[in-house]
Amino acid sequence: MPVRRLCASSRRQSGAVLFVAMVLLLLAAVITASAMNVGVYEQRSTGNDLRAKAVNEVAEAGLAQGFEYLMHQHVDMLDNPALWERCAVDDETFPCGALSTVPFDDDGDPATPAVTRRETMYRLKANNLNTIAGLDPELSRFMLPLASASKISAEGNGSTVAYGVAPLLCMVQRPKSVGAEGIVCGPGTGAGATTVRVATFVSVAKMPGEQASTTLMQTVGQYPKLAGDVMNQPPITTSGSAGVTGTLQVVTNPNAGGAGVPVSVWSRLNVDKTGTPNTCYADEFFRYTQGSATPTLYQGSIRCDNCQCDANGAPHTLSYDSSGVDRCVAPTDACEGIDVLDIDTGTNSTTGYQTGGHVGVNYNVRSDSLSYPLCEFPPDLFKFVFGVPTWDDTDHDCFGETKRGAVFYQNPDNAAAGAAVGPDEAYLYKSADKIIAKPANAALLKVGQAGTAALLASSATTGMIWCQQDCDIGANTQVGTPSAPVILILDGPVQIHGVIFGFVFVRDTGAPLRPQTGSSLAGNCAPDCMLQMEAGAAIYGALVVQGQMKSNGTSAVIYDHGVLSGVVDEGGLTQATLAGAWTDQRSY
Repeated sequence: MPVRRLCASSRRQSGAVLFVAMVLLLLAAVITASAMNVGVYEQRSTGNDLRAKAVNEVAEAGLAQGFEYLMHQHVDMLDNPALWERCAVDDETFPCGALSTVPFDDDGDPATPAVTRRETMYRLKANNLNTIAGLDPELSRFMLPLASASKISAEGNGSTVAYGVAPLLCMVQRPKSVGAEGIVCGPGTGAGATTVRVATFVSVAKMPGEQASTTLMQTVGQYPKLAGDVMNQPPITTSGSAGVTGTLQVVTNPNAGGAGVPVSVWSRLNVDKTGTPNTCYADEFFRYTQGSATPTLYQGSIRCDNCQCDANGAPHTLSYDSSGVDRCVAPTDACEGIDVLDIDTGTNSTTGYQTGGHVGVNYNVRSDSLSYPLCEFPPDLFKFVFGVPTWDDTDHDCFGETKRGAVFYQNPDNAAAGAAVGPDEAYLYKSADKIIAKPANAALLKVGQAGTAALLASSATTGMIWCQQDCDIGANTQVGTPSAPVILILDGPVQIHGVIFGFVFVRDTGAPLRPQTGSSLAGNCAPDCMLQMEAGAAIYGALVVQGQMKSNGTSAVIYDHGVLSGVVDEGGLTQATLAGAWTDQRSY
């Protein structure tokens, strides 16, 4: 009996062990299957993530190639309205459907109703011959015909990709009312048309046979190379003291300080008068001139290189009257009219001969250590004119005395040519039409960019010209014309003896701390003035000097609105992506 019970107990224990073992094996199988499931899921997720990243990178390539194709290689398309068709407000098809339909006031005119962004933009007219393998024909017919040889056909692991990019164009119009905000788009024709364009690129990328696809959008705008309001520039702007010596004649900009407020000379230091200079309005300069000087019509402008202010019964000049009875009595600043904006000798922005910085008929320019951060004169003139920060005001005296660190400039036409240069120089290498370069810098010039000294002695010279050495303008020479003016960036010190039609910027190259020569500090600058205007010199347009200037003999700086309007056109446009305009919220 005990033996029988022992055997039964042993059998029950064996059965229990077997049951437990089977349960454990079953659990192990379940866990293994579950782990395999997780692994497969992670593998699929990783694959999906890789495909998503791949098509996103391909779509980014589409944006870049579309930008290059339309804004650089085929800019003529931007000015051909026949290639474009307007998006309808209710058009949801590609690419118009990617635009917003939220109404906004496009011109500031309360008499006209609000519109949507979509109905102000234009897409390429459909081209049914433009097909892209792997993309819906309804998409590809509105896309740019990018060259197949330049396109990406497969991503890193060999998977086939397909992509294309469609532009949406805003042909910028002038607003209908003064003070209107925002960009106004139009048909590109008519009285309000401009040459400025803003393009939104819609890039679609897919992996044929996969579920991976993406749509990216980016907006690229055009803006003038000259960042400042050149047409409202005073005839003379200088960061150093201006020595209006000799018989310098300055024809004022009658609206530089606002409607009907003339400005002839603008400086952060003193305008120092010696000799018999004058500033006056154009009518006085041309109508009442003396001697044998004879104004003539020249390409739509009035030209008279040797005319003078205040003669033959003219009204009093704006500043520095040189008539028989000199009105300039001590203190000499009393002869400055409302058109001379400076800080008079022995004063600062807050004190003067009278309280509040009021000297004579004018107030001192607030541009010194007592004024910071309210600086009424730009501390960095290069940034003021070209929009590129170059000099830092490290001691907070409203004057940028420290040049910013070098940046690397790579010649886009020569992969082996690059150098660390100042930020102003990098901009000029990129933007100048012609460069009269130092021999050591020849490799940095793009194809067709090299210029010679002959450019500084030819009326046929146009566009943006940067001279790095030997930049004097000789006597009996003319650079530019009223209908085709020039933008001259001259590395100083410079002497001008001839006649220039255009915008002149005399650049200070001192580094690392300026000034080296052509001081921007107070006091006499001879013999190293950044600019010397010699007898017979005349500038029709405007002049900006990083440093001090003076005039010897009879010379003139004559504000000419028509010439400066041409300067803006000659400067041309450049492009840049709009911050915050990238989005992937659409899907096609």
